[in-house]
Amino acid sequence: MQELNFEWFLFLSLLGITLLFWLIANRWINKRLISFLKKRDLLVIGREENIKKLAKQILLIICCILLIFFETLLSDAFSISNIKNFEVIPSSWFGTSEDGSSSNFKLTIGSLFFIIFIIIISRILITIIRITLQRIAKTKSWIDEGGRYTIVQLSKYFIYTIAFVIAIQGLGINITFLIAGSAALFVGIGFGLQSILGDVFSGVILLFDGSIKVGDVVEMPNEEICKVDHIYIRTSQLKTLDGKTIIVPNSNLTKDNVINWSISDKVTRFYISVGVAYGSDTQKVKDILYQCALKHPMVEKRRNIAVILEDFGNYSLNFKVFFWAKKTWEILNIKSDIRFAIDQAFRKNNIKIPYPQRDLHIVTDIRKKNHEGEV
Repeated sequence: MQELNFEWFLFLSLLGITLLFWLIANRWINKRLISFLKKRDLLVIGREENIKKLAKQILLIICCILLIFFETLLSDAFSISNIKNFEVIPSSWFGTSEDGSSSNFKLTIGSLFFIIFIIIISRILITIIRITLQRIAKTKSWIDEGGRYTIVQLSKYFIYTIAFVIAIQGLGINITFLIAGSAALFVGIGFGLQSILGDVFSGVILLFDGSIKVGDVVEMPNEEICKVDHIYIRTSQLKTLDGKTIIVPNSNLTKDNVINWSISDKVTRFYISVGVAYGSDTQKVKDILYQCALKHPMVEKRRNIAVILEDFGNYSLNFKVFFWAKKTWEILNIKSDIRFAIDQAFRKNNIKIPYPQRDLHIVTDIRKKNHEGEV
């Protein structure tokens, strides 16, 4: 009896030590972890809360390992092995195999902790890869934001796939038998979800191909200019010039004619259209358009600025001024600034921008007038 009381005391003491360690470490994570990582340049900006959660999960694993280690100091009455082998779902529920033995599938407390452990380890590996790439990108020019994102996403899919297989086998399920038995089901799902699977394969193509990467500025078929924020396995998130996020199936980016401004030349040509009234001095108009484009600070000066008389319109002479600019994401602001400059220059030089005009001719009915005179 005295020995049993001592074992209880020892068990509670070790449990208290573990709980105290968890409280102190958890407090340190909440208050000092972020500053600690910043000092050592190990922090991925924007993922502070995710890193805190991950650190707390690692702390939980360490506490569980401590309890297992303390198990060696306890008697069989307090053995954690008895707890971890407790079956949450008895294997007898799944029947017996052909040789009369029970099924290999066992959902025990230990297997649940094993699955949680696999998930946490997978997240730790992904975080390590992300932090490593973040540090490499600061010193190496060969890896950009899009390449970094692609490596992280592919690593994430690979690690999670391996983790899933290990977790399934840890539960006693034969993964080969499971795949073979589900072959017909997979075929039926494939026919029913062709469009979704097409988006999934398109996502894999985008990640491997690199024709469109995170951070690229693209022009959609509807002439919407967007910046690629994220490429997921089925959809991509694009941010418009208005700051709105649109979700696009990946197949739209691989099948449609999408213009990628980022992989084009660093300097791209644009144009502004303007009409002037008939009778204006066309040479003066040409000089004004040229100077307005040339004076803008974001217009490339080493490239040719061209002004053409495009057409004789119904009520105006239609001009176009072509120029080259670097910052394509800000092209709307550049065009707006040049239009303001053109309007001010036209006002100073008395050049009119016409508006649609229609001549209205009123014709009186002479026959009706003569008839009224006879009466």
